[in-house]
Amino acid sequence: MFSLRKNILVILVGSSVLAQSTLRAQDTKTLADNLEYSREFYSGVHLSAIAESAPSFAYQRYPDNGPERIQCDAGTFARQHGKPWLRSEDWGESGRPVDQQTARKLDGWVKLVETAFGFAPSEVKLIKKSREGVRVEWIFEARTANQKAAPVRLTFARPLYDKSPNALLHGFEGSLPATGGKASERVKFSFGYLIAASGFELSEAAWENLETPKELENKPTDLTKIDIGAKPKDAEGFFNRAGARGFNGDMNGAITDLSRAIELSPNTADYYSDRGLAKLRKRDNDGAVADFTRAIELDPKNAIAYRNRALAKNIKDDADGALADYNRAIELDPKNASAFNNRGNIKKAKGDLDGAIADFNSAIELNDKLAIAYKNRGEAKQAKGDAAGAKEDLKRAGELDPELMSKESVADSSSNRAASASPAPSSPGTAGPNLKQAERYYESGLKKQHEGDLDGAIADYSRAIKLNPNYTEAYNNRGNLKGAKEDHDGAIADLSRAIELDPKHTISYNNRGVQKEEKHDWDGAIADFNHAIELDPKYAKAYYNRGNVKEDKGDHDGAITDFDRAIELDPKYAYSYNNRGNAKKAKGDFDGAIADFTRAIELAPQDARFYYSRAGAKLAGGDVDGVIADLDRVIQLNGKEPVPYAVRGDAYAKKKQYAAAIKDVQKAIKLDPEDGGYYLSLARYQLFNRKPRETIAASLKALKLSPDMAVIIKTKLADGYLFDNQFDKAKAIYLENKDAKLRDSKQTFSQVVLDDFNELQVAGITHPDMDKIKALLTATPEAR
Repeated sequence: MFSLRKNILVILVGSSVLAQSTLRAQDTKTLADNLEYSREFYSGVHLSAIAESAPSFAYQRYPDNGPERIQCDAGTFARQHGKPWLRSEDWGESGRPVDQQTARKLDGWVKLVETAFGFAPSEVKLIKKSREGVRVEWIFEARTANQKAAPVRLTFARPLYDKSPNALLHGFEGSLPATGGKASERVKFSFGYLIAASGFELSEAAWENLETPKELENKPTDLTKIDIGAKPKDAEGFFNRAGARGFNGDMNGAITDLSRAIELSPNTADYYSDRGLAKLRKRDNDGAVADFTRAIELDPKNAIAYRNRALAKNIKDDADGALADYNRAIELDPKNASAFNNRGNIKKAKGDLDGAIADFNSAIELNDKLAIAYKNRGEAKQAKGDAAGAKEDLKRAGELDPELMSKESVADSSSNRAASASPAPSSPGTAGPNLKQAERYYESGLKKQHEGDLDGAIADYSRAIKLNPNYTEAYNNRGNLKGAKEDHDGAIADLSRAIELDPKHTISYNNRGVQKEEKHDWDGAIADFNHAIELDPKYAKAYYNRGNVKEDKGDHDGAITDFDRAIELDPKYAYSYNNRGNAKKAKGDFDGAIADFTRAIELAPQDARFYYSRAGAKLAGGDVDGVIADLDRVIQLNGKEPVPYAVRGDAYAKKKQYAAAIKDVQKAIKLDPEDGGYYLSLARYQLFNRKPRETIAASLKALKLSPDMAVIIKTKLADGYLFDNQFDKAKAIYLENKDAKLRDSKQTFSQVVLDDFNELQVAGITHPDMDKIKALLTATPEAR
């Protein structure tokens, strides 16, 4: 008995030690994962770090290679990305260079901040969990391997409304390796971030206080049900964390987490849909469309994905695509008033006023309090000449939403060139009831803009301007959105007003240049980009945009120079490489173009357009196999577009692989059955594939769809009849069109036929009557 009891006791003690060891290991893993999460999160937002230990300093850093600033007893110092420290009050835009000793000190402080996030614990203990205001806090004590000094204390916090498993590092107190030596430095840091809102930047704490629901704020907290966890292990965990990151302004982090969720669960439509929304908020409209498309493929009855894709397509100036998506969304969810209203806007912009009014009627039937639908219907009626009906609708819109009627009418389709327009930076608010209300409308406009509600955002910016007529940022942002909806004149008017209010508002010059470019006012656009660059010689987007306009004007060398500078300032922007590659290709520098397209692909390997660009350069350089390889990748990434199939088919034809060419052009026809050019290509491939009857059928279809291409199409039709032994039909077409010229070409019908005969003979395809036709086509009229 005794021996048995002793053995049991030993086992129980061993189990307790094992359990305690397991818990410590879990705490270590949790702390390490949340440090990693904090490092990632703070890299994507406006970070603020305050050193409370001596020497004390405040460090701030903007994301995406933005400027840094340090404030301390010796003054304020800042530097732009990749540039030296300056004694500066304007974030390194101007100032005096510091001496080497000061620069080393400032670099050392930045290194200390980074080192705190790189802390690698090997022994961790949770010592406190508590509610502090609208947050829950966790305090850990931790040591690194072989650390003899007192443990480091790390404080993590998460707002009550945040359902993510992870929390952000907000406090660090303890010893870190000193910069430049082996000794340890004891530091005490507090960390946070700032969010752009209301025309200025809110602190993290202020943001959380605003966003925490009152019922949650006043409700007792059961801390046993709130935990800090390791980084997500499954797709749903990353999906939930992405929601929290996006809500708090970290769109890059949200996209990263959603991408991880997709890797783990590649067939979940919601993950693609949410990532599409995050990309839309970052103005990655093409990426958004791709994600919404994948969501629809996975869930063909997802009305929300169709509506979101319609919005993204409309921003991309694909009004027809947006219309088709709204049609499908309404089929799936015929009770959504906003879908009818938005579809009506597109119809109105396309001139289909009756169709637009019908849609606004449906929207109002579904929601008779939807003021914007009354306003839109009133404008459509006004355009039709129904003044009485317009007056009644606009009156009703004003009754439902008096502020809405301060909004100017704008067009309802939109366009955006990659990296063309920039949102205005936040500026401090001003006291006074009207100005504070203006800031609230401005904040609401920003939120709606990020959500893709362009009409709602324009309305809010208009309200802000009505209350504060000197609100530069509101004019800038409203101008951008008017441009996105193709009201380029309205956009230019708003951006000009922003410049009048602030002649040094660099972004407004850039954005006005974009709108002038859309109107093909090349010289006016260049003048605006020049002014933006004069104000900010390091403004990469202005160089990029000016390069685009120079390329539009045929100034390839000037465009390349501007793209060179844009790349120097922002070497990770793929479009600068792509567009420089296009300029090099236009100059005949195919190797240089291919190198640029390859770099763009390295930076954005999921963007099909860059592979397509490289395929074009390879085709110009004669690398047919390379063309096919790149188009394979284009089709893999985006198999819904007909052009890549058609171009790859032509490449296969150059290699005499006519069966593959036919298969590709038939796929292009399936995707776009109304393009006569694809049937013309099919006719040619079938001829070389020794199938003249199929050539005849394809040629007749091409003639029906594209009568403006009749001369070139009839060359293939006549050849088809000839090789099908219908000599009389062939001869009639040859004689009728003998001297006809091809559209937009100096070539004649006869020259094309003779060239085709030569190619056919080289391929070993002949007909006994070919010589007769050659004689007919080369005979000169007899002199009379």
